[in-house]
Amino acid sequence: MKFGIYVEMQNPEQYAKEHGQVYKEILEQIEHADRAGFSTFNTLEHHWFEEFSISTNPLALYSAAAQRTRDIRFRTCSHVLPLHNPMVFAGQLAAAQLITDNRIEVAFGRGHAWVFPKASIPLEESRGRFSESLEILEKAWDNEVFSYKGKYFQVDNVRVVPRAPKPKIYTGGASNHNYELAGEKGWGVLITPMLPLDKVAPQLEVYRESCKKHGHKPDIIFVQGIYLDDDGDRARKEAKEFILQFMAGNASPTKDMPTKEVLVGKDFGFYASGALESLATIPYETLLEEDFVWVGSPEEIKPKVQAIIDNCPDLTEISLLCTYAGLEHWKTIRTQQLFSEQIMPLFQTKKEELSLTVK
Repeated sequence: MKFGIYVEMQNPEQYAKEHGQVYKEILEQIEHADRAGFSTFNTLEHHWFEEFSISTNPLALYSAAAQRTRDIRFRTCSHVLPLHNPMVFAGQLAAAQLITDNRIEVAFGRGHAWVFPKASIPLEESRGRFSESLEILEKAWDNEVFSYKGKYFQVDNVRVVPRAPKPKIYTGGASNHNYELAGEKGWGVLITPMLPLDKVAPQLEVYRESCKKHGHKPDIIFVQGIYLDDDGDRARKEAKEFILQFMAGNASPTKDMPTKEVLVGKDFGFYASGALESLATIPYETLLEEDFVWVGSPEEIKPKVQAIIDNCPDLTEISLLCTYAGLEHWKTIRTQQLFSEQIMPLFQTKKEELSLTVK
């Protein structure tokens, strides 16, 4: 089993830091994760909503982090394709691949409904722009020179430079369409944080069935919120404020979305459902009891890791979210360290030895 680190980079007003300080701390966390043996570092691409994230340029972050690390790989979850000119983005991605010694993996998504008005892109264009951008990227990887004629992009004899190997691709999100597409294309899927396994089980079945239909092997990354301390009771007391803020931050941009009628009519029905807003109303005790987040001592968390492995066939990685706005930087490092020393080794033995019982 592989383990990664996932960071959202929230910076809400009540805990706001200088943006440069946020990036400095994230780079230090990546360096530590590399030394501690984590396989991947993951963040997202997100613009304009500081309480949600200030991670606007993951490729720049990864290019910097690669100079400080040796083994850890970098994965974006997800690049919002409709915001990009795909011919330009293909070259930028290739450059980052070369700078990082081909340590980049990518997930592609259509993006949150709230980003498109600020990008001057009509909501109804988002799916078409996503599809055309993906087709162009595939042409750029498979052909040294290509042309494309679509509704949004028309190019003749484009040669994307520099050239770099095609990265491993993932997707995720809230739409069954994404999971069907991943199975069709042979991509992996990444389950975003603060969703217990039982909440996403139906979409994972859609993915597995699509993989089976198209002859591909499933590859599932599960992102799990976590906070560790040697003392479980102290961990639960310390983490409450910051985990509740994380949930509120994920729901915060919904206030800037169009009406529900507009969202439904323009193919963003999930955002009209109220599901995101409901995350901010879940009591802390429920978040713990239902495994939205794992909080406690390493001994208390070991069986939870085993349960995810046992109950999620085709799981290849658990990526840990342990950075919360307002939480001291050293406590994030402590969670990474405790997990890497006291939990991770139990699940990285040879396959035939994984029958051990975690107590």
